[in-house]
Amino acid sequence: MRATIRSIAEIAKVSRGTVDRVLHNRPGVSQKVREEVKKIADEMGYKVNWAGRSLAYQKNPVKIGVIILDKNDSSFDEIYKGIKQAYHELKDSGITVECCVMKSVTIDEQLRCIKELENKNIRGLALSPLDEEIIRLELNKISKKNIKIITFNTDILDIEKLCYVGQDLIKSGRVAGQLMGKLLPKNGNVAIITGLSKLKALDERQIGFEEIIKHDYPGIKVVDVVKIFNYKESPYLKTIELFRKHSDLNGIFITGRGIDGVAKAIHEQNKKDIKFVCFDLNPDTIKFINDNTIDFTITQEPLMQGYLPIKIFFNYFFRNKLPSKKYLYTKLEIKTKENI
Repeated sequence: MRATIRSIAEIAKVSRGTVDRVLHNRPGVSQKVREEVKKIADEMGYKVNWAGRSLAYQKNPVKIGVIILDKNDSSFDEIYKGIKQAYHELKDSGITVECCVMKSVTIDEQLRCIKELENKNIRGLALSPLDEEIIRLELNKISKKNIKIITFNTDILDIEKLCYVGQDLIKSGRVAGQLMGKLLPKNGNVAIITGLSKLKALDERQIGFEEIIKHDYPGIKVVDVVKIFNYKESPYLKTIELFRKHSDLNGIFITGRGIDGVAKAIHEQNKKDIKFVCFDLNPDTIKFINDNTIDFTITQEPLMQGYLPIKIFFNYFFRNKLPSKKYLYTKLEIKTKENI
């Protein structure tokens, strides 16, 4: 028997409309029925008419929602470029992308963006989630409506998602710890500057850094962990305060934003011997690497963090293809003055 929607429906004991929704990844079917229909279709050797599907989606496009976490973080400029690049490659296939840029990194603002995109009838949502219970509940709520989720740049546990795309964050923190250990081969006092605890990425980088320092460089002491919330003034003021509090400070590790404020404080206080390790490669970072304020920065391919989620959604909705892994890690590179 040639596999058709009708023959699959007869064996699965469901309507042809249900089979059509399953084979075209459309909502309105329970997960149990969806899995059973896909199994029967595979066993019968059903082949999708890709040309026909592409034509159908051009008439009724698949809408993908993307939430940009922080309009003031230059890394998200690169992420947005990746989103646009993927969309440009795929727009003729029947996919559209709706972006919502958060005006502030707050729970209320992220909830606003999620609801705004949900109301636009998106089929997939890509976001950098805040690690908060209310966000977790909201994401699981929309997942039950068959809106597929991909997290990028930072992650959240205990949600239904296709995958995470971004830096292996604990590993990146461990790399930063190794770099600091090489900069201070015997011993030294180091401070960690970090940010919002609701960003899992920052916490995991700190965890990785402290693991390496503790186990591989016991002569180095983490003498302070400082949290910053206002990125305009706080990094500079907190760094000045660190110098007053720890006159024998040898190194600073920063998990996220605030690099320019820390560098400004190092310059003003003439702390040329402070070893400084950070993340990402933006104009400020390049400037401070070139003047020897920053020793190392660790990159994370932000462009790919925007590009890959759109491609993954395309493969899922148009090719019935799941991502190859649950965690798709972008390339981690160490940059110095000589290779930026």
